Amino acid sequence: MVMNSVLTIKAGLFLCLVLLAAGCSQGAAETANQPTPTPLPTPVVPEKPTYTVQRGTVVKTLEFSGRVSPAQEQELFFRTDGFVATVNVARGDRVQLGDVLAELEIEELRNQLSQKQLALQTAELTLAKAEQERQDTLLEAQITLEQLQLQLAQARAGYSTAGIVSGEVNLNRAQEQLAYAEYEYQKALDRPWEPQEVVDNYARELERAQENLRIAEAEYNDALASNGSNSYEVQILEQEILLAELKIEQLERGVDPLLALDVEQVQLEIAEIERQIADASLVAPFDGQILSIGVRPGDPAEAFTTVVVLAEPGELEITAELGSDQLSEMSVGQAATVHLRSRPEESLSGSVRQLPYPYGGGTVDTGSDDSVARITLDDSDAGLVLGELATVVIVLEEKQDVLWLPPAAIRTFQGRNFVVVQDGDGQRRVDVRLGIESADRVEILSGLEEGQIVVGE
Repeated sequence: MVMNSVLTIKAGLFLCLVLLAAGCSQGAAETANQPTPTPLPTPVVPEKPTYTVQRGTVVKTLEFSGRVSPAQEQELFFRTDGFVATVNVARGDRVQLGDVLAELEIEELRNQLSQKQLALQTAELTLAKAEQERQDTLLEAQITLEQLQLQLAQARAGYSTAGIVSGEVNLNRAQEQLAYAEYEYQKALDRPWEPQEVVDNYARELERAQENLRIAEAEYNDALASNGSNSYEVQILEQEILLAELKIEQLERGVDPLLALDVEQVQLEIAEIERQIADASLVAPFDGQILSIGVRPGDPAEAFTTVVVLAEPGELEITAELGSDQLSEMSVGQAATVHLRSRPEESLSGSVRQLPYPYGGGTVDTGSDDSVARITLDDSDAGLVLGELATVVIVLEEKQDVLWLPPAAIRTFQGRNFVVVQDGDGQRRVDVRLGIESADRVEILSGLEEGQIVVGE
């Protein structure tokens, strides 16, 4: 019984050893079958580029694309909205200065113009008639004034005191004679010895003296009355002359100013209608050729929208639409080099002919939105083709015998320009001051010396 138990224990231990060995061998086999992991490579640090500070020439240029265009070209547009009534030209037609190229529907405006022209004629005739009547009346008034002046001179010539003086003398003499006759008659009465016949003679002398006195008094009174009437006539003539002069002064002022204002008013209305008709018409501003036309009869037209392009294609140049940054660096007369796309290997010389306001040096803003720069070629027989593309290069600034580096060597941080200089086995930062720049070179004004090595990024 004890023996059997021992055998049973040994058998169990053997079985455990067998199973353990089998498990270990299986694990070892699985381990042997797994792939060996590849070790990670050591990172390779890229080598930074280096640049040598050199001395040479730095040229700052402005390069842009342009197109061959006519030297004289203009976009035409209506200045009012409407519908197109007539189009008198087609693309490619030659036109002359003043030709009407197209018109909007303006029949109503033409009718208004005709009516206003008739109204103007009426107003002008009324004004002319009033002016003629004024001149005629003025002439009559001047003649009347002359007549009155002659009558006054005549009345003043007839006014005299001679008759009064003569009458007064005769009156005084008659009074003296009467007094003498009375005295002699009284003396005769006082002499009783005088015969009656003598007394009667003195009595008759007294009666004649009394009669002469009455006649002298009557003549004197008539002279006074005559001169008094003449004085009234002179005063009346003087007043009539004043009235005649006043009438002449009024006539010399001219006709009723309202009549002239009526003429001016109608003229202003006609000018306004003519302006509206002109705004609804496209008129050739110069001799040229129609490059394009974008409307047909019946089409709606919007004010200030280009509908016709007129040009003189006989003279060609390069035009380019540029921004303010580019235009601000340009000036009229700058030399330019032109490379045509069809002949890129050939360089054509030219110059800046025209720039828009204010870059072209003008002092008056024309209100145009034109931003076109125009470059003319020195060779008028350069064989340009209308519409061909071109590249224009303008030298803005050139410096010789200066230090320079490529743009990639320059670093910028918070507005500072600096470089990293290779100093032996180490490196150090150096602030630099820059000058002009080109696509491949930057002028170094200070901070570096020729031959120094600069490390790029």
